[in-house]
Amino acid sequence: MKSLVRAALCAALVAVAGGAHAQSWPSRPIKLIVPTGAGAATDVMARLMADSVSRGLGQPVIVENLPGASGLVAHQTAARATADGYTFLFTNTSGLATNPVTFKSIPYDPTRDFAPVAMIVDFGPQILSVNIELPVTTVPELIAYAKANPGKLSYAVDVTAGAAPICARLFNKRGELGMVEVPYRAAAQMMQDVAGGTVPVLISSMAASNAMVQAGKVRRLAISSTKRFPPLPDLPTINETVPGVTMDGWFVLVAPAGVPADVVQRMNREVGEFLKGEQIAQRLAGFGLATSGAGSPQSTGEFISREQERWRALALELKIEPQ
Repeated sequence: MKSLVRAALCAALVAVAGGAHAQSWPSRPIKLIVPTGAGAATDVMARLMADSVSRGLGQPVIVENLPGASGLVAHQTAARATADGYTFLFTNTSGLATNPVTFKSIPYDPTRDFAPVAMIVDFGPQILSVNIELPVTTVPELIAYAKANPGKLSYAVDVTAGAAPICARLFNKRGELGMVEVPYRAAAQMMQDVAGGTVPVLISSMAASNAMVQAGKVRRLAISSTKRFPPLPDLPTINETVPGVTMDGWFVLVAPAGVPADVVQRMNREVGEFLKGEQIAQRLAGFGLATSGAGSPQSTGEFISREQERWRALALELKIEPQ
């Protein structure tokens, strides 16, 4: 009987402590770590969210940009931060899914070191485009052209972009195109070469190719998502021609593992309100992105786990050698 009383008392104390924490948090500014430099699409989205969440919480949410090294520095910093609800990480496909399969070792554990908080974007497709002078206007035509000219077509990818090179290799393999990969580490040079026809095929984010499409130098052929992109309903998916070639980039909000559950729930609600904003869908569409909402911390964690498993399978299929 005494043990039951002690257990009940402990539970009551935990509940009181949790309630006290919920009422007192946040009592000071919150840091939001972003693994890219200022001005990148990830940074812009993070700042929009930070501004909205700041108003909801009544405390500033300060963006700290830690670019470079494929996000390793930002993720390591966030993983080592105190789990008190005053540090969050605005991360993406690269940080939690591709880095573990493209690097031999990383200075953080993408599963154990972070607590999922909320989905931000779950629809971030890659775009298959070609130089305007290449005589193809559809994916079937591109495949036929590549097979009629074996080894002569090349495709450009930004190897620092995470999902883009994997998507390109998957399309090249499953479509049996035999194209030659031309890797870039500078998006500006890559776009210049594609626009000039030096490398005729491109797989990139929509944002990366927008300027050249608008200038009439590059033609979009298809999108890598499982479904068509609402702002561009006439643009087919690659999957409609080559089954299984689907890939979406994504953004999520996480915190250092061990952060109080009430903080996670409150931040999840604030992110959800941000994503319901009237202008957010339009802003996302400008980057070639879309969202299904914040979900819950649990559903966000399940999404991340599925993606990590999927990327491990892709790494095996494409024989990706960790560097």
